[in-house]
Amino acid sequence: MAGSRIGLFGGSFDPPHLGHMALVQAGLDAGLEKIYVIPALPVHRALSGHADARTRFDWLTQMFSGQPRVQVVDWEIRQKQPTPAIATLRRFMHIHPDTVPWLMMGADAWAGLPTWREYPAHLRLCNVAVFARCGSAAATVCGHDNWRQLDQSTGLGCSSPGHWMYIQADLPDISATGLRRDAQSGSSLADLTPAVICRKIEQAYSSKMEHM
Repeated sequence: MAGSRIGLFGGSFDPPHLGHMALVQAGLDAGLEKIYVIPALPVHRALSGHADARTRFDWLTQMFSGQPRVQVVDWEIRQKQPTPAIATLRRFMHIHPDTVPWLMMGADAWAGLPTWREYPAHLRLCNVAVFARCGSAAATVCGHDNWRQLDQSTGLGCSSPGHWMYIQADLPDISATGLRRDAQSGSSLADLTPAVICRKIEQAYSSKMEHM
């Protein structure tokens, strides 16, 4: 795997939706050869309580079952406790010591990166691909100290860590918060979640919340 262009896309996926699929596709279109999708027990936010870790993992597995370049991994949920991104990056480095991964995130997450646990240790372990919806101004996505920006035209083949790249993509305006609200009100999620898991998500999030 040395020199491979691998993306790491982590999140709570509470629930997963078409925006997540679009971001993964944007990463593949930008030149990533493989993407690991990593459902998390997040450090910075509380889960809704409607879907446990294994359920979210199973949904994502079904969601990406037709994409051989996408693999859903249970690295974080197997810990059964909130796992910071830095721990996942170190795990990746142990498995693929000759590959620098691209951590995939939205512009909001990128803006908050300096608040992540053990920051700025991430500089030595990964590059970052920052995705923003079409129509967003690139000038509003600012860099952070010591991260070196690459132009999208240079591609994702950089083999040394500490770089970031802004990637504008055609991402639908969907939020997990909005989906949970719609499900609670009985609205259909048919145009917002993949058909293969849509009904399961509607049932899970319209029900009374359970403790995780």
